Amino acid sequence: MGGLSVFGKVFLRVVFLSVWLSVSGIVHAATPADLSAAKSQVAAAAQAAAAPTAPDEVKVGIYLNDVQSIDLHLHNYMVDFYIWFRWTNPDIDPSASMEFVNNSESWGTMMTDGFEKPEKMPDGSLYQFKHIQGKLSRKMDLHDYPFDKQIVQMIIEDSSSDAAQLQYVVDKVSVNTDLKLPGFLYSDPTLMASDYKHQTDFGDSRTADASTYSRLTFDLPISRPHVNAFLKNILPIILAVVCCSMVFLLHPSLVDSRFQIAVIALLSIVGLQMSSSQDLPTIEYMTLLDNLYVIGYLFCICVVAALTISTKLTHIHDDETDPKGIRRAIRFDRISGVLLLSMYVALTLYTMRPMFERF
Repeated sequence: MGGLSVFGKVFLRVVFLSVWLSVSGIVHAATPADLSAAKSQVAAAAQAAAAPTAPDEVKVGIYLNDVQSIDLHLHNYMVDFYIWFRWTNPDIDPSASMEFVNNSESWGTMMTDGFEKPEKMPDGSLYQFKHIQGKLSRKMDLHDYPFDKQIVQMIIEDSSSDAAQLQYVVDKVSVNTDLKLPGFLYSDPTLMASDYKHQTDFGDSRTADASTYSRLTFDLPISRPHVNAFLKNILPIILAVVCCSMVFLLHPSLVDSRFQIAVIALLSIVGLQMSSSQDLPTIEYMTLLDNLYVIGYLFCICVVAALTISTKLTHIHDDETDPKGIRRAIRFDRISGVLLLSMYVALTLYTMRPMFERF
């Protein structure tokens, strides 16, 4: 439709000019200079009609008032914020045609207009703001959990105008200074405007295979306090491992006690992992915390294996012990304890390197 109207305008202007020249008799009486001027007017009219129309610029700003909940299981969060629009074209209303790309529950989103209709500003521009409360979503990357960084994100596009018709321009972004996120710390927010190409024509055969829209992206980086994450998730595993390693300090003759301590430590780590997994969604990869649990499992299993070898060294028959065997077992316990504990510490520090990189 847009292409036909452009050529139609050009055609009508050329026909009108030709008819006017014919009727007034200028075509037969015109000088070469007159004809040249007429051709220039026709060419200028054609260029003006064919020139693409500049997209409407819409200044947008966001003030984040609150983040009411962050649900790891559903990968969503409830946000409360204000957004405002400033534009000049009276034929559009970007505040009414905006939409969330990452909306989680559109039926639960509440939008309240600041004015009944857009207000005209002293500079001639139009202004409208909205108070929005809604649940948005973003797939969370939990590879580094519990030392992971997440983003509370809002993505906005215009539902009726593509990038050739409307362009977002960033105005201002800010956050409520009283904002509190239980269990999280947040950094300075960012607001970015960019063009996003959807790899579809949305079923419209008049457009290209891909549709490009101006997109506004608000990001609020959040992370967990490292000390709390360590005390709540990592320290219990370390304590279980330390208790398990204590078996090497017991006399080799205390067979039952040594095996009981190792097995109890192993079961404790299993219980810790089952408890922590309740806080996470179903994911297809292992988190940093899962890797620490696996290292704890391997340590306890290796301790049980070392105790088995140590017990064999102390016995010649089922009811007899060998003093030399006892000495060999004690020496074996010391070497095994130091070696296994050193390997555990090295693997744990290597696995926790994302935490150290952020200090």
